[in-house]
Amino acid sequence: MKAKIIGIIDNRTIKAISETLKPHKRYGKFITSTKKFIVETNNAVVKIGQEIEITSSKPYSKRKTWIIK
Repeated sequence: MKAKIIGIIDNRTIKAISETLKPHKRYGKFITSTKKFIVETNNAVVKIGQEIEITSSKPYSKRKTWIIK
């Protein structure tokens, strides 16, 4: 899944956002749907605004279950 980095929490944790376009059920107009993820970086060098590929993994904490691919 592709995501964009919106925040760096600490050395190994970032916050990323994924956007998808979905048609409205009744009117058919496309709406942008967003979802935020807490991601483990494994000490990778990343910057805010960078596009990354994430994949699900074992739980690192209560909300952190994604990792950079």
